[in-house]
Amino acid sequence: MIPRKQYVVERPGYEVNEEEYRRFPVHRQAFVTVSEEDTGEKVYMGWIEKMQASAQKNMMRNLSGRTVVDYAVNFGANTVNLILGEYGFPNSHFLKWDPLYIPEPMTEHPVEMEPEKLTKLVKETSELYGADLVGVTELDEKWVYSEDHLSKPFVFADTPRPRETEEAFEIPKSVNRAIVIAVAMDAKMIETSPEVTASTSVAVGYSRMGITAVSLAEFIRSLGYVAIPCMNDTTMSIPLAIDAGLGEVGRHGLLITPEFGSNVRLCKVLTNMPLIPDQPINMGLTEFCHQCMLCAVHCPANAITKENPSFSGVCENNNSGVKKWQVRSSDCLRFWQQNGADCINCIAVCPFTYGYEWSQCMECVRCDTTHGCALHITTHLREKHGYVKDAYWWERPTINPLTRKGL
Repeated sequence: MIPRKQYVVERPGYEVNEEEYRRFPVHRQAFVTVSEEDTGEKVYMGWIEKMQASAQKNMMRNLSGRTVVDYAVNFGANTVNLILGEYGFPNSHFLKWDPLYIPEPMTEHPVEMEPEKLTKLVKETSELYGADLVGVTELDEKWVYSEDHLSKPFVFADTPRPRETEEAFEIPKSVNRAIVIAVAMDAKMIETSPEVTASTSVAVGYSRMGITAVSLAEFIRSLGYVAIPCMNDTTMSIPLAIDAGLGEVGRHGLLITPEFGSNVRLCKVLTNMPLIPDQPINMGLTEFCHQCMLCAVHCPANAITKENPSFSGVCENNNSGVKKWQVRSSDCLRFWQQNGADCINCIAVCPFTYGYEWSQCMECVRCDTTHGCALHITTHLREKHGYVKDAYWWERPTINPLTRKGL
């Protein structure tokens, strides 16, 4: 990771209206609302039928970037994701909240170790299991979903172990830390969006993040602590990643990191392990996104706003009470259905995905470099720490291959 020292701030960059904010239910996610519109049932994956129908048409027409081979590679890349967590349903498949294969005696006696050493061990082990970035934060309950897609609530309870009952998902009150992990995707593949190859890179990211979260949770349980592995379930990923110092949120509503921009997938492990939290960062992203419109201009669904951040949501998929750029998520998902594959245009065109090149200056509505351009500074740091090479102003930097330690 790029050292965070120069970026660290006391408070996260977002603003919350505590009187207005309410915990968000999964059944208001676009995946659920669009599925319900299409099928009449409150399901999570009903939306995918229309996307698969479009995919069939693409394959029959043998369209470039949407051939049978392209889709075959995509389906293979998504296999581990579906095996591990079925797109992140809580307490299901390998995302079970109980230990999977650990001998029971190992789960009963927490290993005693200084928090500093324990935190270092967890981060190093996360990298061994596939994490490209990892941070720790106190678990803020406001970022835990209020209910799942079937309206079963998530509650904090006086229970030693996490469990699911007929009435609720019960998280122990002792679970007060979130380990947030980012897995980088292939930028060259993302660049082909909205073709299937870009969607394949996302599928690989989902599969890798599932492997990492499940492996890390089992490791933590083996040390005698509680661990809840999460993909897209249980908690919101982006605000926890911001709290853990991994990055800031951009105009497109995604996390942007100093190392990879928003070209990452996020997963979490919730735990009662006494870890030392990281601090949030400010790399000047909010100011940059105010003047850059690339993601909004290149969104085929017109789902990304060109307006200023707001506390008020613009559709039922938004949660009012947090000041941010509001995204029409259901419009985005409807384009996926028409396209026959995920669309990642917003990540592909974001200047932070590759780093600075001169033509990006022409996309800014104004240039404010009073404290230096955030993109310039980040690109310099990426080159210094080995994430890119040949970062010349007149051409796109070359992204160095990832050097993962393990899985």
